[in-house]
Amino acid sequence: MWSIQRAMLRGSGDKEEGVDLFAAVDDGEVDFVKVHMMLLRECRRLKEGLPIYAYRRRILNHIFANQVMILIGETGSGKSTQLVQFLADSGVAGGGSIICTQPRKLAAISLAHRVDEESKGCYGDSSVLSYSTLLSSQGFGTKIIFTTDSCLLHYCMSDVNLDGISYIIIDEAHERSLNTDLLLAMIKKKLLDRLDLRLIIMSATADADRLAEYFYGCQIFHVRGRTFPVEIKYVPDVSAEASLNSVPSISSVASSTASYVTDVVQMVNIIHKNEEEGAILAFLTSQLEVEWACETFSDPNAVVLPMHGKLSSLEQNLVFKSYPGKRKIIFCTNIAETSLTIKDVKYVVDCGLAKEYRFVPTSGLNVLKVNWISQSSANQRAGRAGRTGAGKCYRLYPESDFGMMEVHQEPEIRKVHLGTAVLRILALGVTDVKCFEFIDAPDPEAIAMAVNNLEQLGAIECKRSGFELTDIGHDLVKLGIEPRLGKIMLDCFSYGLMKEGLVLASVMANASSIFCRVGTNEEKYKADRLKVPFCHPDGDLFTSLAVYKKWETGYGNKNTWCWQNSINAKTLRRCQETISELEKCLKHELNIIVPSYWSWNPEKPTMHDTSLKKIILSSLRGNLAMFSGHENLGYKVISAGQRVQLHPSCSLFIYGSKPEWVVFSEILSAVNQYLVCVTAVGLNEVLTVHPMSFIKQLEESKLQRKVITGIGNKSLRRFCGKSGQNLQNIISLLRKDCRDDHIMVDLDFSSSEVLLFAKEHDMEKVFCKVNYALELEAKLLRDECDERRPGSSTIALFGSGAEIKHLELGKRYLTVEILHQNARVIDEKELVCLVDSLVPGIANFHKTGNFQTNLDETKWGRFTFLKPDYAEDAISKLNGIEFHGSLLKVSPVSIYSHSGLPFPAVRAKVSWPRKASRGVALVTCASGEAEFIVKDCFALGVGGRYVNCEVSNRYANCVFVTGIPLHVTEPELYDAFHSTTTRRILDIRLLRGQPTASSSVSECTEALMRAISLFMPNRNFPCQKFRVQVFPPEEKDLMMKATITFDGSFHREAARALDHLQGSVLPCCLPWQIIQCEHVFHSTVSCPMRIYNVISQDVGALLESFRSQKGVAYNLEKNENGNFRVKLTANATKTIADLRRPLELLMKGKIINHPDLMLSTVQLLWSRDGMEQLRSVERETGTYILYDRQSLNIKIFGSTDNVAAAEEKLVHALVQLHEKKPLEVCLRGRNLPPNLMKEVIVKFGADLEGLKNEVPAVDLQLNTRRQTLYVRGSKEDKQRVEGMISELITSSDHNAQLSSENACPICLCELEDPFKLESCGHMFCLACLVDQCESAMKSQDGFPLRCLESGCNKLFLLADLRSLLPDKLDELFRASLNAFVASSAGLYRFCPTPDCTSIYQVAAAGAQGDRPFVCGACSVETCTKCHLEYHPFISCEAYKEYKADPDATMLEWRKGKENVKNCPSCGFTIEKSEGCNHVECRCGSHICWNCLENFKSSEECYGHLRSVHLSYADLM
Repeated sequence: MWSIQRAMLRGSGDKEEGVDLFAAVDDGEVDFVKVHMMLLRECRRLKEGLPIYAYRRRILNHIFANQVMILIGETGSGKSTQLVQFLADSGVAGGGSIICTQPRKLAAISLAHRVDEESKGCYGDSSVLSYSTLLSSQGFGTKIIFTTDSCLLHYCMSDVNLDGISYIIIDEAHERSLNTDLLLAMIKKKLLDRLDLRLIIMSATADADRLAEYFYGCQIFHVRGRTFPVEIKYVPDVSAEASLNSVPSISSVASSTASYVTDVVQMVNIIHKNEEEGAILAFLTSQLEVEWACETFSDPNAVVLPMHGKLSSLEQNLVFKSYPGKRKIIFCTNIAETSLTIKDVKYVVDCGLAKEYRFVPTSGLNVLKVNWISQSSANQRAGRAGRTGAGKCYRLYPESDFGMMEVHQEPEIRKVHLGTAVLRILALGVTDVKCFEFIDAPDPEAIAMAVNNLEQLGAIECKRSGFELTDIGHDLVKLGIEPRLGKIMLDCFSYGLMKEGLVLASVMANASSIFCRVGTNEEKYKADRLKVPFCHPDGDLFTSLAVYKKWETGYGNKNTWCWQNSINAKTLRRCQETISELEKCLKHELNIIVPSYWSWNPEKPTMHDTSLKKIILSSLRGNLAMFSGHENLGYKVISAGQRVQLHPSCSLFIYGSKPEWVVFSEILSAVNQYLVCVTAVGLNEVLTVHPMSFIKQLEESKLQRKVITGIGNKSLRRFCGKSGQNLQNIISLLRKDCRDDHIMVDLDFSSSEVLLFAKEHDMEKVFCKVNYALELEAKLLRDECDERRPGSSTIALFGSGAEIKHLELGKRYLTVEILHQNARVIDEKELVCLVDSLVPGIANFHKTGNFQTNLDETKWGRFTFLKPDYAEDAISKLNGIEFHGSLLKVSPVSIYSHSGLPFPAVRAKVSWPRKASRGVALVTCASGEAEFIVKDCFALGVGGRYVNCEVSNRYANCVFVTGIPLHVTEPELYDAFHSTTTRRILDIRLLRGQPTASSSVSECTEALMRAISLFMPNRNFPCQKFRVQVFPPEEKDLMMKATITFDGSFHREAARALDHLQGSVLPCCLPWQIIQCEHVFHSTVSCPMRIYNVISQDVGALLESFRSQKGVAYNLEKNENGNFRVKLTANATKTIADLRRPLELLMKGKIINHPDLMLSTVQLLWSRDGMEQLRSVERETGTYILYDRQSLNIKIFGSTDNVAAAEEKLVHALVQLHEKKPLEVCLRGRNLPPNLMKEVIVKFGADLEGLKNEVPAVDLQLNTRRQTLYVRGSKEDKQRVEGMISELITSSDHNAQLSSENACPICLCELEDPFKLESCGHMFCLACLVDQCESAMKSQDGFPLRCLESGCNKLFLLADLRSLLPDKLDELFRASLNAFVASSAGLYRFCPTPDCTSIYQVAAAGAQGDRPFVCGACSVETCTKCHLEYHPFISCEAYKEYKADPDATMLEWRKGKENVKNCPSCGFTIEKSEGCNHVECRCGSHICWNCLENFKSSEECYGHLRSVHLSYADLM
């Protein structure tokens, strides 16, 4: 009050020293209204008690006494609103203005509004203003001006002396923006020229010492802040916090949003649900994130508001309003860190991140990246919660991360491109920028890069004294915008594109936020579709231009139009404001008036398109990028040499184009780096900025593309390998050989192509290696054969064309086994290549499985060859070759003696007594049954003698047996008792004496081997077929024991040998040492864990049933790979087979053969929906379903009932899925217009309403990323939609030719359930190919099967036949075999036994000493010459004559012989050589040789001889 009175009384009698708080007024000019308002303001100040109020006089004295002062006012001190008023009240500014700068326009506007409210009536009208632009012609008639530091800097460039300005306050100096640092540097220089100019630097957290040092050690004044306590809570795991507070998590639509954004929204939700009243201020990093958060958060009791620097003033003011009854929630960028005070904020959510540009001097590129904030910024954010009351700050990161943050924010001048800064420094007359007095000097490389860019723009030129501005440079300084944008504007003016240049510069600065893509997934997809009509084939800048032009020239409500087209109306209005400011600037600074009309038309290509490309490239020549040659590598940025992808939102993707050259505005660094705001340019444009020699040098590093076509899908799959492993191995090998890590090999299964990407000088090498690998796969498929056995000793190789490739009858081997020390780690393809390079004719190969038992670790697998000679060559050429550090071993594999039994060996346990029997035995029986056994076994005969049985007095429940013959064994005694009594016998033990001197182990071994060798086929090397091991006895052993192991292929010989040994005595043993044989057979059945899990109960029940079978044992185990294995042991091969059969049925599963499952239906299991249906059926039925992609078979594993239920459900699900399967209409491709999707959307609408109106029953979905239209509905409706798209294609200007090659070459109708042949790639109806195969089977003609496409004639491969006839392959083989024999010109014949499939080779004409063909199936012996039954010692001709007329040879033989007659009974020829005249015929008749009378018995014949002929014989 006293100060006001002094001012009114002009300070008479005032003895106070220092600056007056209020300026004196002139006599007679006291404005009591003003005085009243000032008094009211003072009362408010006292009531509010802002800390700076207590320091007012001291601050004014400091300011008056010092030209520069640094005021460090803590948060809430009131410095931003009060200091300007203190200066204005005191009158120290005189007639000059007080200018206070803020880093952002929003802060300047809001502070001006606040100060104007507080000082209302205290000054004249319009005494407090805010300016977003300051023109050079603009004067200052206002006491207090709030503006941005960039505006003041621009003004300083034109008004060197800063006339009309008395005080400059730089607020929020801690941010150290580029404009702030330049402004301080310029003001420092001008302070020397204007001693009356005062500078006050204000901040809460600035590095005051650094600033004071820069300003010659100026005074630093500290003002204590008035903030309420803020509780800091670190919440690094928001999801855990949500679960504790029972708050639902953010839905899956946020999956494409950064995790920290969803965490912020989640934390706001937690606070809103659980904390008391108070506004929430949540910090994010960008405008898009803020808008997404506002869209995502929804609650009826909350008002959700955005806050970022691109909002209009009206929208920004909404955050300062009150909303009674609702919580105010503000999502903001770091714009709200400082200057702004939102009174009712009590809660702050800090993600700890900020998005900022980083200039990389080494590459010359601006990179937009999310970085950690500084500690000072984190404290500023937290302080927002304590301005009007106690609050809480939730930091969504660990406290340790806060400790690792930088203390102060890094100056922007060290982070950004210095083009604008260098331009303004040079405009001040500085010729060497490096000599400029920066607060913190930037990187010299960054300065040099900026200078170089300005030179390229033509803004500066090098003179002797240094760099000077050109006319363009002076114009750019006057425009005050980023030099490259200014250059674009000026260049557009020179091309007559004035409106376009203005808009282009504006939208380029806002291009990232023109389109809205927020909300649910469906809303995002719709936004993508709505964007398509605006997309321009030349890129994003042209697309943005098209959007703005449409918006500006459109009619009706612009906001509605933006909403309907998913366009950000705020961004377009901001562009409009920028354009207005630029128009005003151009008018006042450069005297240029921009017309309102457009010359450029986005709908039609014109010369303006080329002009705009040249303009953009000229300004952004440092941002040129070249296509690397492969989409995975993206574009190579020329200046940096790095490879970066186009951003997914790029307009070029809509056209499916990959232009060779693009120019971009910046690089966005998120999880990956992306080029944003991209424009496609051609070679002609590039040549305007780079010479051809430089371009050719660049293109040498580009990957060239080469396509290998005509590859079958199965060849491609085999080339690719399981999970792409083989393809990756090939790529790694190519990269190593060519020393280029960018070489790529892609597979396109839809078009059966292999795409090679390599540099030009490497392409030939890459092509040769890949082509060789593909040719090898194709060759293996062409030569692939199944090894089949039509007879016991015949092998047929059944291969391509369903043709018999080889018939082996000579029992020569076709298969070899490969052994290697490191067999498990050998690469399959490497070994196959090695074998193929040395030996021709690989029919197939089989790598030993990982789950087999008793497997030699050195066994890799087997190769089968087309001819025995090739197999022999394999052994001679491969044996002993060094391969991966060890030698290969190759041995023949013969299968002729194999019985097909499922076990590898026959094992028998052999034993004989060591101690002689004493003729006494002890029989152990069940409790209380001893007396009954004695009664039942009275007069029991054993071994030819009666034995005596009595109850043992010494041992309980035992029967004592005496009188047993010494040669009787325990098993014989057990059988005798078991056949006599039904009582339960537990054990029988013969009592034996002392061991006798017996033969040695070696003698017994040799004797056993001699006895067994008699039954082996090759007696010269018998030990190759079996092994004998006799175990040395222990002292207490009653029996000698041995084990004999036979090769499983000789199980019959083994059985005969064991039968011979059973009950025999070895020559070296005593007579009572009788051998007992116990046969032991092993077999293993294994299955993967997933199969076992669904059949475990059935397997358990089966195994439990085995327990009751005598001599049967089993073991169930899990191996290291997680697979289950059942090992069976029994005493007979039949028992083993019987045990395996039910296990195999369970483990092999059931193959589904259903008439409704067509090939196209089965192939749905490749899709995601198909797999989901399959898994669903598995869960519902408790089964495991395996889809074999090679044979296209579906197998179901589980119990019988579950398998039946699963089959029914799966078939039903697949049939329904097939009916619902959408038709995929591709909207891009080689023969399609590049803008087809755009034309579809333009004609039918973003929601495709035009199509739906024409075909109402269809369901349509457009995938803009894949550019595919999915059509669901009936077949007729799908065809109608496809026809409408076809009409659109044919009506377009593009010379697209729709492929009409969709007819089956067999039925000449449209393809139905199409099937592509592997060998040639021709498409047929599946049913037509099956009919072709079945016709050949029925007629046994038409072999080999060939493609019926005109001019093709290639053979069906075995892989095709397996897919076409999975259940009739055996029938096809038999038909082919019949055709093979029939067409062999008599070289081969079937066994003459009806229905016998054995084949033999016909003996060559004139061959001598041929053996008969002995059929292994029916044991018939056949002559291989005449094909009749075997006739030894008689020629085929003679035997044929005999077969034709058996009597003809007999008559010839009888000529001249009197001792030959015919039997009167049967007519058979009989011969009498000597003896009596009684002759017996083979028919049983007794004949008198003299008269040939026939008798029934010899007695009657002899009676006849006595009575009629009077003698038995002729008298000599």
